[in-house]
Amino acid sequence: MLAEKFFLVLETIRSHASDDKPSGSRSSPVVTDPVAPIPIKPPSEKQIKTPS
Repeated sequence: MLAEKFFLVLETIRSHASDDKPSGSRSSPVVTDPVAPIPIKPPSEKQIKTPS
């Protein structure tokens, strides 16, 4: 009996996980635009300290 309930829960989770449309407010947000990359500049030689 417990195993049957376990499989019912698994089937329910699988069916909701394969839904195309998010339902309710608990769903994760959908990304519509990619985030623009932020350029990273390496430090100049003046900023790099060498051990003396």
